[in-house]
Amino acid sequence: MSTASSAPLRIHLWSAAALVLLVGSAAGAFGQPFTVEAAPEWTDLFDRRNGWTGADGIYSIPLDGSEMYRAGPNRRTAFVFSDTFIGRVDQNGRRLNGTTMVNNTMALLRGSEPDPSKIQFYWGRDSQGQPDALFRPDTPNSRPGEWYWLGDGVALNGKLHLFGNRIRRTDGGGVWGFEGTGLALLSTPLNSPNPYESFVQVDCPAYVKEPSGNRGEIIFGGAIMVNTAAAGAPHPDGYLYIYGIQNDPWIKKLLVARVLPEQFEDFSAWRYWDGAEWNEDVEASAVLTGRVSPECSVTPLPNGKYLLVYQEDTLGPWVACKVGESPTGPFSPATRLWYCDEVNTIPDAFVYNAKAHPHLSRPGELLISYNVNCGDFWYHFQDSSAYRPRFIRVRLP
Repeated sequence: MSTASSAPLRIHLWSAAALVLLVGSAAGAFGQPFTVEAAPEWTDLFDRRNGWTGADGIYSIPLDGSEMYRAGPNRRTAFVFSDTFIGRVDQNGRRLNGTTMVNNTMALLRGSEPDPSKIQFYWGRDSQGQPDALFRPDTPNSRPGEWYWLGDGVALNGKLHLFGNRIRRTDGGGVWGFEGTGLALLSTPLNSPNPYESFVQVDCPAYVKEPSGNRGEIIFGGAIMVNTAAAGAPHPDGYLYIYGIQNDPWIKKLLVARVLPEQFEDFSAWRYWDGAEWNEDVEASAVLTGRVSPECSVTPLPNGKYLLVYQEDTLGPWVACKVGESPTGPFSPATRLWYCDEVNTIPDAFVYNAKAHPHLSRPGELLISYNVNCGDFWYHFQDSSAYRPRFIRVRLP
């Protein structure tokens, strides 16, 4: 688990039936102390010795469509992961021979608590019966050799929807030796007997590899906010907001689109915020704020504001947040929530893609995850704990 610590943080809290949190900003005239602390019971949920043994890219999707916390054994949460180790881990934390990495996996948690006996993990199998990615690109625009990095998802209109970023290797080019090539929406009926084997894939136009105007790559699907009464939003406007990034060199900048829930699968109905109005042109998307991470979260708050949680500077050591006056901003200056000490305790470690999980957060708390990775790939075989999500919580002292 994470051993990081954090000093108390001054934030504002408005109590309601579920989590109602607003981090202090220039708009706040008063505050009171709260703490940010490790949430080891959630981190330990993903400490596993056989099968799924570590991953990044974690998203959580309430399959009943409600973003409000609800206790009880009947609640179901789908977790989405990208690069994942499959294999066995010995008692000393070393990965054993036969371990492999696949591009994406999922899990299903029953209930609202981090109970290891209530979570089941899913991955694919290749033609030889060996572990494989759960999803492989299969759309008109996909090409051989590509794979999916999974984005956010939503349970909507009787279906589970996931965004999939198509990725390919670059033969040494690019910062990490791979690059994005496109975006897809993956959808399956929620009542499928095995919902992780029957996804329909369609190309999504909310991706531009080389926008005009000297802008970086535009990619949507990094966060979804359902601002509807059915989702439990405190001030619903009836829209579903899809956040993305402008991928400028060394800096990620936040973008947003919106659509009515019943039109979600009709991409022609999507509208992109251009800084003044909602525009049908994806390339008109205006930058809302910068220094964010490709994966993040936006949570509606009871006072009509919106909480953006992200990893500062994409790979920086701080989990941070900003407060938006609306789903399009303007956003407050950043507040640093948590220093990820893994960068000091794990060799060549980096941390990334922090996001909140409001439907798993008890009243008066906000559960947040971030990913931990290591630049030395083979170190993951010496220490399996180096590659799995960590969880923290913001709450009353």
